[in-house]
Amino acid sequence: MHNDQYDDLLIRVEDDLTERHLNPVIIDNVDLYKNSSLEGVTFIKDGRVFIFIERSLDTFNKATTLVEEYFHAISDFGDHLDYSGQTAQNDEINAREDVIGYMTSEQEILRVARRFDDQPFAAWMLAEYFGYPQDFAEETITYYQRKGIIK
Repeated sequence: MHNDQYDDLLIRVEDDLTERHLNPVIIDNVDLYKNSSLEGVTFIKDGRVFIFIERSLDTFNKATTLVEEYFHAISDFGDHLDYSGQTAQNDEINAREDVIGYMTSEQEILRVARRFDDQPFAAWMLAEYFGYPQDFAEETITYYQRKGIIK
């Protein structure tokens, strides 16, 4: 992922939070990990959404962390202290799918598919087009195949 793509995503998250009548404060250069082992933290106070992101993350991981924290800000995930078994696993799957869907819309998937319409859809296409790492590109394809958007 390129820095300009990250900047566009950052603006989009800020705009989406503002549309929800929340005042975003996003800081992506915080030393979180050494003190907390966390890559991102979100909290809401007095109508302001504070999102802090670990400074040492590469651009792509900052982007996925930003989107995940955005969803923490707008969603009620229930009791986060209960990380037992199936509930925790389902929360993680849902969170990952939310990140995939937010970072790569159906329209963008279809645009890439049309660009390479003479070939079977493959992860390298998303890696080339969006700068995604191979594993995230594969997850994105699996997600949109399950939804029936691509074959």
